[in-house]
Amino acid sequence: MYGQLFQKPKMTEKLLSKPPFRYLHDIFSATNAATGFGNGLYSGPELDGKAIADKDAKVSYLTKMISLTELVIGEEIDVRPAKIVAGQEPDKTNFLLQAMFKAATAGIDTTPHVNQVLGIDGDDGAEEQDDNAAAEQEAAEAAHNAEQAKKKKRAEQKQRQ
Repeated sequence: MYGQLFQKPKMTEKLLSKPPFRYLHDIFSATNAATGFGNGLYSGPELDGKAIADKDAKVSYLTKMISLTELVIGEEIDVRPAKIVAGQEPDKTNFLLQAMFKAATAGIDTTPHVNQVLGIDGDDGAEEQDDNAAAEQEAAEAAHNAEQAKKKKRAEQKQRQ
C-alpha cells in the first residue's frame, strides 16, 4: 500500500509485526514528503526521529498523528499512543497506518485539520507563530486533552458493557 508512495522505509512484515516509534516516524515523514499530508503538524526537534528520545515526546508526536488522521477520515481510531510506544497492540498500530494511508491519499488539504490539532485559529491564514514554544505547548495540551477525552469515552463504554 505505502509502496506506491515511497521506497523507504520498507514495509516489512518484521517491522510491521511490532512497529518501533522511529519506523512510524519515518513512515509519517515519507508520507508527508510524498503527499503533503500533515504539512506543518511538526516543527523543530519533532522533525528528526532520532531527536525524539523520551516517552512523553513520542506519545505527544503520535497523539498529533492520530488526531490528524481521525479528523481527516472523520472517525475515531481505537489506538493509544502509550501502547504504541510500549510496542503493544501492533494490530491497532497497523490499523492506524492503514487509516493514515487512506487520509493521505484522499487528496484533502489537511491545513485546517493541522491547525485544529495545533489549536491555531484558522480564520486568518496569514497569521504567523512568533513563539514556537507557545505553539508547541498548545499542541501538547490539545493532544493531551484529546487523549483524555478518548480515555473517558473508553471508560464510559466499558461501564455500559
